Amino acid sequence: MTIKVPAPFAGLSDLGFTAQYRAQEFNEPQRDVPLLFEGPQPPMRRLAEILQLLSSAQSSTYAWTDPVMLSDEVVILAFRDRSVAGDTLSDGARIADYVVNLVRPVVFTFLRDCAVVAHLRLSDVIEMRVSSDHREIAEFALPLQKIVQPNGERLLWGLSA
Repeated sequence: MTIKVPAPFAGLSDLGFTAQYRAQEFNEPQRDVPLLFEGPQPPMRRLAEILQLLSSAQSSTYAWTDPVMLSDEVVILAFRDRSVAGDTLSDGARIADYVVNLVRPVVFTFLRDCAVVAHLRLSDVIEMRVSSDHREIAEFALPLQKIVQPNGERLLWGLSA
């Protein structure tokens, strides 16, 4: 399953990302969920630097990998579930954290961390397209306030290099 978010950052209509979920067995630890960012060169370099803030942030239930620039116009970052952290659910891992990480779309966690941790200003409306096996499942737009409050104040395209 993929979730495409075409223009999440305020002032940038040509920079977006896709979260891709891989198939996995029930009751196994969640696999890493890669987020692939595509956009023009100048803001992509700044984005890669800012995404480093997310990978440095501390959370007991999840982590972000270090961002990697695959080209001047492509960056990849991954969500890593840490709720079970080596334990299995039967060993007493925190089931509530595991379920939240499993059912809440990584897109929402990422957007929250962009606004709260990196202080990035996000678009007022977040559009998403959910698809599976090359067919569209859903397309919708949500006001940012339904995803995260408050919005960040730093414009991605307005940051100094």
